[in-house]
Amino acid sequence: MNRMNTALLKGILAAVWGLAGLQANAHYLWIERNGQDATVYFGEFEESARERSPGRLDEMPGPRAQVLTASAAKPVALQKRAEGFAFATAGNGQQALIVEEGAVGVKDWTAAGIGIVKPFFYARHQALNGADAATAPALTLDILPTKEDGVFQVFFRGKPLPKADVKVVAPNTWAQEGKTGADGLVRLPMPWKGQYILQVVHLEKGNGTYEGQTYQAQRHRATLTVVSTRGQP
Repeated sequence: MNRMNTALLKGILAAVWGLAGLQANAHYLWIERNGQDATVYFGEFEESARERSPGRLDEMPGPRAQVLTASAAKPVALQKRAEGFAFATAGNGQQALIVEEGAVGVKDWTAAGIGIVKPFFYARHQALNGADAATAPALTLDILPTKEDGVFQVFFRGKPLPKADVKVVAPNTWAQEGKTGADGLVRLPMPWKGQYILQVVHLEKGNGTYEGQTYQAQRHRATLTVVSTRGQP
C-alpha cells in the first residue's frame, strides 16, 4: 500500500472513530414495560438504535435497578440478554422502576465539545398519575411527572434543576424540547397515545479521578418513560 493510500485509510479510520465517539455521547438508557415484564435498553429510541450484546450494550458494565413505591425501594436483579437488561420482577405496573449505571469509565469526548468526563446514566419508568407511584426524586439526576398533564419536574441531587434542556420523544419518534424554569418544571407536548421518553443531560463541572483516570466533569444523563392514554392513536 502506497503512502497516499495509507494516509487516506488513516483518515477514514479517524473519522469513523470520531463518529463513534459522537454517537456514544448521544446514547442513553431507557426502560420499557410489556405487561409485567420490563427491559432496560441502551441506544437512541428516536433513531431506532438499540445496542446488543456482544456489542455496544457491553459498554454498560452493571446497571442497578430498583422498584419504588411511595414508601419503599426494593433492589431488583437485572438479567443481561442480547437486546438489553430484563428486570427479574417489575412490580405491579403502577410502581416506578429506576436504573442507574455509574461504572462506565472516563471518556474523552473533547471532539464533541464535552471534554473529558465521567459519564453517569439514569432511567425511570413511571405511570402517569399512578396511585402507588413514587413522588420524590430517587436518582442523582431525575425526571418526575407531576399531577398536571404534560408537566414534569427535573431534579439534580434532590433539588429542582433550572435552565435544563428537556427533550421528549413521542411514540412515532417525533421530538420536541423545552427548558425548565427556576422550579425545575417544564411543560412538554404529548399529542398522541402511547409511550413517551423524556431526556435530560446535566454537566457537573469539577476535576476528579475514576479508576486512575482524571476527568474534568461528571456528565449525568437521565430518561423518564411514561405512557399516555390520552390523545390521538
